[in-house]
Amino acid sequence: MNRTILNGGLLLIAIGLGVAVWTSGNKDDDKSSGPLTSLAPDAVSRISIEHPDAPAIKLEKKDGEWKLVAPVQADTDSFEVSALVGLADTKRQSELGDSDLDYKSLGLDPPAFRITLNDQTLDFGGDEPIRYRRYVRVNGDKVALIDNPSSAALDKDYSDLLSKSIVPLGAQITRLALPGLTIEKNAAGEWASPDNPQAKPIDLQTVVDAWNASKAMWNGAELAQGSQGEAVAVTLADGRTLNFIVTARTPQFVLSRPDLNVRYTIDKNEVGKMLELPKPGEAKPAVETPLPESTGDTGAPTPEP
Repeated sequence: MNRTILNGGLLLIAIGLGVAVWTSGNKDDDKSSGPLTSLAPDAVSRISIEHPDAPAIKLEKKDGEWKLVAPVQADTDSFEVSALVGLADTKRQSELGDSDLDYKSLGLDPPAFRITLNDQTLDFGGDEPIRYRRYVRVNGDKVALIDNPSSAALDKDYSDLLSKSIVPLGAQITRLALPGLTIEKNAAGEWASPDNPQAKPIDLQTVVDAWNASKAMWNGAELAQGSQGEAVAVTLADGRTLNFIVTARTPQFVLSRPDLNVRYTIDKNEVGKMLELPKPGEAKPAVETPLPESTGDTGAPTPEP
């Protein structure tokens, strides 16, 4: 009986100590759980990414849309940019004291790279060895530990930040110069092909629509020596001509755009849709018909009066 009481008492003490440690740990976390910067994500309008021995990557919010402005000018991928904007209120998991910090051992002297949100600088160092959290020095002052961001948007390769749309959203194509096939509007305003006069306007429209809807599965940096392959030119109504190179058709469809130094990897099933006319008898994409607004009809036939 005494042994049972003793064991029960020890168990209660152990539980009490566990609660005390847990509570103490939570209090410590609360002291350092503030956001990484004083900025709200919605207030961020300028972003700079600086890696050693690489051109600075700069983004600006214009009319509510994020644009890449350096080292090239282009539309961006909103999902990838959100990872950068989200750094503004990333939670500090803990904060290091000011005294006797060895910045070199933390990977902060020099930093691995720097990200600037408006005027707030974030110097990224190495990972701590226990939970693999990242050392970040904010505005050259406090050093915080944060959960290591996993987004490739932080890399010195800006290709992940570029929009996955091959043709800019909302742009109007006026001419396509493809390998062995040219598509343009004739005097009557219909799609025609000077090198394939028998082609039907509806088939030519199918190819144009495929380009308008095309999206990359992922982006990658262009090869340093440049790409070799078939040339493609897409002329837009605003006067721009987008020049691409077909660098591969299998195992995936790869388009290179040298002026942006990017390679778009596209589903291989899109090759025939974007580079060739539909074959005779090939099913055309179904045109979706809008459903009528609901009127409470159950689907049963309506009796005639």
